[in-house]
Amino acid sequence: EMAMIVAMTDDGELLVSSGEKEVSFLDDAVTVETETFSIASDLGNYSHLLLSKEMDIVYLASRKGDISVYDVSDAEYPEQIEALNLKTDITSFEFLTGDISLLVGNSKGNISQWFPVRDDNGTARLTKIREFSLGTTAITGITTEHSRKGFLAIDDKGEVGVFHTTAEKTILKEKLMDVAAKTVAIAPRANAAMIEDQQGNLAFIKLHNEHPEVSWSSLWGEVWYESYDKPDYIWQSSSASNDFEAKFSLIPISFGTIKAAFYAMLFAVPLAIFGAIYTAYFMTPKMRSVVKPTIEIMEALPTVILGFLAGLWLAPMLEANLPAILAMILLLPLSVIAASYIWHCMPLHIRNTVSDGWLAGLLIPLVILVVWISFSLNHPLEALLFGGNTQQWLDSELGVSFDQRNSLVVGIAMGFAVIPTIFSITEDAIFGVPKHLTNGSLALGATTWQTLTRVVILTASPGIFTAVMIGFGRAVGETMIVLMATGNTPVMDFSIFQGMRTLSANIAVEMPESEVDSTHYRVLFLAALVLFMFTFFFNTIAEVVRQRLRKKYGSL
Repeated sequence: EMAMIVAMTDDGELLVSSGEKEVSFLDDAVTVETETFSIASDLGNYSHLLLSKEMDIVYLASRKGDISVYDVSDAEYPEQIEALNLKTDITSFEFLTGDISLLVGNSKGNISQWFPVRDDNGTARLTKIREFSLGTTAITGITTEHSRKGFLAIDDKGEVGVFHTTAEKTILKEKLMDVAAKTVAIAPRANAAMIEDQQGNLAFIKLHNEHPEVSWSSLWGEVWYESYDKPDYIWQSSSASNDFEAKFSLIPISFGTIKAAFYAMLFAVPLAIFGAIYTAYFMTPKMRSVVKPTIEIMEALPTVILGFLAGLWLAPMLEANLPAILAMILLLPLSVIAASYIWHCMPLHIRNTVSDGWLAGLLIPLVILVVWISFSLNHPLEALLFGGNTQQWLDSELGVSFDQRNSLVVGIAMGFAVIPTIFSITEDAIFGVPKHLTNGSLALGATTWQTLTRVVILTASPGIFTAVMIGFGRAVGETMIVLMATGNTPVMDFSIFQGMRTLSANIAVEMPESEVDSTHYRVLFLAALVLFMFTFFFNTIAEVVRQRLRKKYGSL
């Protein structure tokens, strides 16, 4: 065990004395070895002295605004690592809880927070982070809460202020005394405080300040946390360290929710809508009676099964065969277009052997062939184009890191969950277009394609838009797939090769572990409200647009 004392003599010499306790192995006798060293001399103008709890940094401050920082990790060879002038009189100087930040009160009634921030060269420099105002006169005392980043301040006119640094929130400012306040102390639970004035009178105040760390700026704005190089959006509700400060920004998990829904819709919407158009308008009734129920029955598949398959099978498969997947994305549409063109160029007697409604069946062998070719070319493509390692090439050449459980996995898995909903509603909307509109268009000389694009789709557009928005709402609220297939890391990166954490998955993971009525518990309920507002907002837009589309095209 070790202890350290730092003191300044009357003649301005700064001394450090360290003592280490040793226990004898034989008779349990205790001995204490002490050493005293001089750090600096001629420091008579300094009036405030602080030693960090790690016993490695000493801060000195003068009333004229000078601050000096000494590294005393090796007490025998101390080193001054920084000196600066705040250009204001310092009247109060204290550590914020955790001994990382400094709270500096000045003669103008302001309290500023400072902590070390690394510059481009990696050197830590004291940086002013934020400032609070109590009044217009000198701050005479500052005391910090024991377990939160809040503090109380008093000035020489009897004003008392309660503040929270991270939330940048002024909780209370009130005049309690007619004379200057001298000292202030706060209860361990931060529910009471005692103030002494210059005449020795005491004032006792009760505080009801349950959740000061939550504010609009801490939930939705960039917050500059201690030991970070810049302000950022961060969600981190727990840690193994006792000195940890919870971070409750809702931006990363809201961003993750939109990101997951976007990639799911990017995969699902083209397949579902184009498939529904072909099924409802071109496919023969016999084939439609098989295809439509088959796709709709996909909706009965539990999403926990999809998430399980996505996390344990699909994600490793995509990681091992990423070049094949990229080739497949390129080759599948090109091969279908090429096959369609070749079929169109075939002699009429060959094309007449297959009725128009069954043409989609001819593409099944083609799709299987393209998939097989893509996977067969996986290793040659990786060796030829990506230097033998696609993930490393993405990182070194494009600066894109690759996570196994990423947005591509989520887009495919969640897309399969959303496709049946969009397909079914879209197909019903297109199939329900009155036949007299279709027949009338064809009778007036329009082609089948012109009739589809200028009559059928316009008439069915309210239903199609509704299908897309309902599918989007389903994707926003999805829990199990994103819980099992994303990695659940609350990052602000829109890359398709990075994961995310969504509102629904965050609630599912953290609600069972949160303390009832704690700040964390309440913020999770707020996250649930935000999730509801997302779905309510998009569903409302869907209904408004649907009504306008119906009014515009319903008279065709």
